[in-house]
Amino acid sequence: MPNVLLKEGFLVDSCPVTIKVKITQGGLNLLADFEQSNIDLKYLVNYGYVIKAIKGDELFSETKISSDYISKLESQLTLFVESQKITKPLIQRRNGIIKHLRKILTNKFINSKLSSFGSFESGLSLSNGDIDLCLEFNGESPKKVLNKIARMLNQDSMKNVKLITNAKVPIVKFIDSQSMIPVDISVNNNLSVYNTELLRRYCDVDPRVKPFILAIKYWARNRGICEPTSGTFSSYAWTLIAINALQTMQEPVIPNLCTRDGTNVVEIDGQNYDVSMQDVSNSKFISKNNETVAELIISFFSNLATNWPWDDFVISVREGALITRKQKGWNHQKPKISNAIQDKKIMRLGKHSLPVEDPFDEIHDLSIVLDAEGVFEIRDEVLRAYSLLHEYNNWETICEVKYPELIPESPQLDLFGDLRNLSESEIKTDLENLYSQLNIVEKSVSIRESERNDAIRMSKALRRNAELAKEQSVLSSELRPRRSQIDEAQSKRDSSNNNYIPVHLIEDELHRTYHNLTKQSETGIELSFEKEKALFSWFFELQSMHEHAKITRKHHREFLRLVNQQENAINHIKDIKHEIIDVKNLGNFRDFDDLAKRLLIELNPLKKERRKLRREVGRLEAWLRKQKHTPNKQQHKNRKSRTTRRKNDTNVKEIKNKVISGDSFSLQDLDLLLKSGGLKSVNNQSDNNKKSNNQKTKKNKPTLQPHRGKRGKSSKNI
Repeated sequence: MPNVLLKEGFLVDSCPVTIKVKITQGGLNLLADFEQSNIDLKYLVNYGYVIKAIKGDELFSETKISSDYISKLESQLTLFVESQKITKPLIQRRNGIIKHLRKILTNKFINSKLSSFGSFESGLSLSNGDIDLCLEFNGESPKKVLNKIARMLNQDSMKNVKLITNAKVPIVKFIDSQSMIPVDISVNNNLSVYNTELLRRYCDVDPRVKPFILAIKYWARNRGICEPTSGTFSSYAWTLIAINALQTMQEPVIPNLCTRDGTNVVEIDGQNYDVSMQDVSNSKFISKNNETVAELIISFFSNLATNWPWDDFVISVREGALITRKQKGWNHQKPKISNAIQDKKIMRLGKHSLPVEDPFDEIHDLSIVLDAEGVFEIRDEVLRAYSLLHEYNNWETICEVKYPELIPESPQLDLFGDLRNLSESEIKTDLENLYSQLNIVEKSVSIRESERNDAIRMSKALRRNAELAKEQSVLSSELRPRRSQIDEAQSKRDSSNNNYIPVHLIEDELHRTYHNLTKQSETGIELSFEKEKALFSWFFELQSMHEHAKITRKHHREFLRLVNQQENAINHIKDIKHEIIDVKNLGNFRDFDDLAKRLLIELNPLKKERRKLRREVGRLEAWLRKQKHTPNKQQHKNRKSRTTRRKNDTNVKEIKNKVISGDSFSLQDLDLLLKSGGLKSVNNQSDNNKKSNNQKTKKNKPTLQPHRGKRGKSSKNI
């Protein structure tokens, strides 16, 4: 077991604290906490440098690195940084991709906004780095939007489209099929814009910052520890680790730019974030650190290897220092690293395994993506780099690619590279073949689209037919019960009518009797007792008869309502019988739904192939136009007579019709077609012809949709 020493360190508030320092048999401070656990080394066979550190092998030398090697390494790093320079053609190509994506995404998602952020904007992008884009859209949930974006990108022939929804910020990853530049798209990741600005400002503080961060990112990517989906840190996390290393050196290279003074607080998804940061031009910080980039790189790996910070601390660019886990409240939760590496059933580590704080989102720990294998791989690569530096290896050896499949291809900036050695006749022959292939695909697409539209129309018609049949069945099932209700209402009405006088007659008699009873007050003549008694008796009897008569009237009105409802229902059923089409031999609407789905499955790859062919045709046409373009040549107007123009116009129309119909044509025809606009003009003519034909045949087009005739007035379910 390695010995343990006590060492005094300093926190962000400059208060001293005593911390444990692990040493191997050779006296070198190496082992992290998780490496001191009782781990069976059979689980660490893939991490050779970790095993050697645990065993205390004399692999890690404490000897001072020579100045000659440092100078040599500095020269190598200078060449490396130069090789990663973002050239003007690369910038133009990236901007072209962003412009294309902005067009298709903002057309799909109305009132949305596509913004670029990340290393491309902060100036920390490698030459084959990706493009980070954020779509601001409030219409739907981010995951739903990303699903739609992924489908659109597949249809647009983008490569390796991957939807990652289990991350804190879900993204769609893909590779542009023409330039081979990788792209990441997120939705409503608004805080990233401020993170990007912070990183850009740090690069402006000191000229050593950018090459230092680029070197760390390049090493991490080439060694396979810069892939969150594989359980290791993200490129952004490594950038923060590198910045924090420059902040926490004995002589800091850069200051803390996060002011947290409340001068710039933004609200995102109902949460307030203090994104206040210091303006570099107003900074009074002057670094006393005079080390070269090579010396900074050596210090970085030495500190990580011999003073593994995550045992006791949190990486905090926000504080500009290492802060204790206790102070942050980010103690490593279970399952721990040492347990997870020995139990394959444990898929995730507990929170805060190697904590790296997001500068503006203080509760976000970027180590949430790590797994046990990822942590050991990071540790192994740090020890390897430390060892190789002390063995005086060159930079390319230290950054040798470990997993080639993870490294993006170099951007393809020359879209005409494969055409430059071909003759014009060869390209025209290829273009003629492409036209033929495109015509075949166009016909296949047109046939399937027509069949699918017919299937959809039939499905809608049969579905409507089924709805009408169901409606008829419901109405028919109501006729018999309603007939019984009618008979019952009629019986009650007739029974009441046999015993009682109509209401209006009773009401008239009530008025007369009431008048006789009250006329004494008007005339002053008193009624006899017997007369008054008889009138009151008759009045009370009339009142009783009036109540029963109202019940009789109620029965009669109910009878009339039911009879009217029954008649309307019968008329309704007759109308439905006229509307329903004969479907005995057409099948079920579900059959046509299935047919439409199958045709869509066939259409998608055909449309993808059509898009690919159109792009290639456009590329060849652009190259031929470029070859014929002569900027210094004066244009002479009206060189040709009107007769020649008319003749050429006629020939162009004939050639376009040949292309549309799929007939063969000569290279001379192809040359004339290119001069008149190429494939785009053919597509425009084809579209115009389709619109014209559609307008002519629209009125004559048969419809399978059932039409309602004159409907009854009954209401369903009454």
